[in-house]
Amino acid sequence: MGLRDIEKKIRIKSAYKTKEAELMINDLERMLENIRELHSQLKKFEKKWKKDIEKNKDSYMKLVELRQELGLPNELGIYEWKESATFWDKVGGGDFFERLGVEILEKAKEIQEYTGGLMTLGEVVLLVNKGRPGKIISSKDVVEAIEKLSNAKLIPKPKELKSGVVLVEFIPANLSDDQEEVLALSTRKGWISIEELLLKTRWTQERCERILESMRDAGIARVDASYAEGKKYYFPGLGGR
Repeated sequence: MGLRDIEKKIRIKSAYKTKEAELMINDLERMLENIRELHSQLKKFEKKWKKDIEKNKDSYMKLVELRQELGLPNELGIYEWKESATFWDKVGGGDFFERLGVEILEKAKEIQEYTGGLMTLGEVVLLVNKGRPGKIISSKDVVEAIEKLSNAKLIPKPKELKSGVVLVEFIPANLSDDQEEVLALSTRKGWISIEELLLKTRWTQERCERILESMRDAGIARVDASYAEGKKYYFPGLGGR
């Protein structure tokens, strides 16, 4: 192959690459235009049907799923991520907290089998913000939403343990005093052993085992036993593994 043939081949290859780049850019522009059009249609749709959608759970969840696919917040009518409720949400009767409450309930339900329906306030804040790019929902707004859920009798009123940690119940757990004591002693690490519970409470071994096993039966605790470290009771809702 001569120099001219090589030069011709290089020019043809370069032309193909340029054309491929142009086609790729055109495809991207069409995709962006489709996304912009979809956002525009979504705004018109929500403006027209917002009240009816919120009355129908299936329609609401379907729309939330679409919003998640588009990378939008779950709140209807909101098209940018925001850190907290606006001034008008707080004093003008906005329904930001109601929508946030629905989101909290849905997410807590998804992991209820894992947590047993009990979570610390801190774990709820982490759950709400999981998967949110950039800006986050503040703990103050999460507290407000939980209070609204409690006032609406959808969940029990959050309770503060002796350790100072606030516990949120998404199903009525009807915790006994002994079970609350176990949770309070487990908040720092997210788990506790029978030996540690014996040492800190001065209870009998039979009492410790009975309480811990009752919490496992209720789905609140998970057991991990090893020859080296013995039996440990983990509480996923407290951040234990």
